[in-house]
Amino acid sequence: GRGGGEGRGGLAMQLLSSRGGGSRRSCTASRRAAVAAPSAPSPRRDSWRGMRAGILVLGGTSAGLLLAYLAGRRHWRRRKPSPAALALLKTVDSAALEAELARRSVGAHVINTSVRPLHAARAAAIDAELSRLGVASPDALAPGPPRKAYETFARPREGEPCDDDYVRRKAPLMAQQVAFLHRHEQARRNELLRNVDDATQALERAARPRHNVTVVLDNLRSAENVGSIFRTADATRVCRVVTCGFTTTPPDRKLEKTALGALSSVPCDHFEATIAAVRHLRSRGVYVVALETTEDAIPLGVAPQLGDEGRGVAIVLGNEVTGVDKAVMEECDAVVEIPVFGVKNSLNVACCASVALYEVLRRWGKWESRVER
Repeated sequence: GRGGGEGRGGLAMQLLSSRGGGSRRSCTASRRAAVAAPSAPSPRRDSWRGMRAGILVLGGTSAGLLLAYLAGRRHWRRRKPSPAALALLKTVDSAALEAELARRSVGAHVINTSVRPLHAARAAAIDAELSRLGVASPDALAPGPPRKAYETFARPREGEPCDDDYVRRKAPLMAQQVAFLHRHEQARRNELLRNVDDATQALERAARPRHNVTVVLDNLRSAENVGSIFRTADATRVCRVVTCGFTTTPPDRKLEKTALGALSSVPCDHFEATIAAVRHLRSRGVYVVALETTEDAIPLGVAPQLGDEGRGVAIVLGNEVTGVDKAVMEECDAVVEIPVFGVKNSLNVACCASVALYEVLRRWGKWESRVER
């Protein structure tokens, strides 16, 4: 009911008192009368209303303060470093640091003020192994990672094992790592080598027209093989790669392992059925050839379907175990094969892609134009 607390209390007392001899009808009439009767405002109810209003106001204020604090933290995190902070960071002169490290005769990787002592047995063991690998002395090592790896072994931390058995087993392994890092650093500094990606060169090549070649992958099971094919497709600047069936399709972490950044530079389409992809390409006038070992396959070097650059060519590569599906081969214009002269009947599918794509470019005269550039 809408009555006050006293009205409800009086009703309860009437019900309890009438439990002994009152009739059900009298109890109902009493309840109706109590509900209908106006009750005076209760001080307890008014105090609860005031308390509830205060809680609401306090909660709203706290929520507002919390939101303001979070917004301030978010703004603080997004602020750019001040010019003064940047200037302070620039006061650390890297040249002075290198000079100090050179004066201490330690590698550039040491950034603290304490220099660990040289361990005679460790240093002698790794020096002997490096000499066997063609590195005359530690002084001949290139600065950077090679010197860091050498210093890590020759200047052990406190508590690291230095017994003869450990040094004898560990020194050859560390020398191999140091020698490799030394060769890698020398290759990186050699201006005649082009074994690293160049951003300027990549931008320039990205503007070149693509070759009219399509690679169709028929249910390849290995994501590593697919990633390697994407890298070859990028190197040969093909039109696109078409993945079919359960072939792994970008984006995928396993593809990146062997594609090494080539996924973003090669257009990719996906068809649920390889036959649908083949029919789509043939409807556009593209020659579609399956790369498979069969009795009537044409050797890759003389296949006429690879010589028409104007119409383009699509190369279908099959599953690593079962090869190109028979129904797919029947839809293709021709079946070509790579001749093999050993015990095995075929090559790895990623290797086949490399051989076939470069043969197409050789047939179209792209090698000569690349040499002229």
